Amino acid sequence: MKRILCLMLASAATLLAQSTVPGSWTVTGDVQGYPINESCSFAQDKDKIAGTCKNGEGKTFDTTVTVAEKKVIFVHGGEYQGEALTLTFTGFMNDKGELGGDIDVQPLNVSGTFTAKKAEQK
Repeated sequence: MKRILCLMLASAATLLAQSTVPGSWTVTGDVQGYPINESCSFAQDKDKIAGTCKNGEGKTFDTTVTVAEKKVIFVHGGEYQGEALTLTFTGFMNDKGELGGDIDVQPLNVSGTFTAKKAEQK
């Protein structure tokens, strides 16, 4: 019985996080002194969440999103001095609906941190 209750609570937490992820987000952070400033827009289609993120230079990247309980992972491409990158943002949703966590940049094998806040609905 406890196992079923735990599974139900985990499923409810995942559904709640999924429903709060779609929308527009402002992402700020730092990777070894390099500032991260992005605006991301995510939409949900059935059980999939995807969208785009635009960096500070105005380049837009297709983005995939995975939600597991309060953990949100979004991944998109990038570029640094002509080298293609993959940026993986792994964050946790706090009680205010904001994300905070780590950024992994491959193939450079460097990391940083980020925060993300949902844009106000107009």
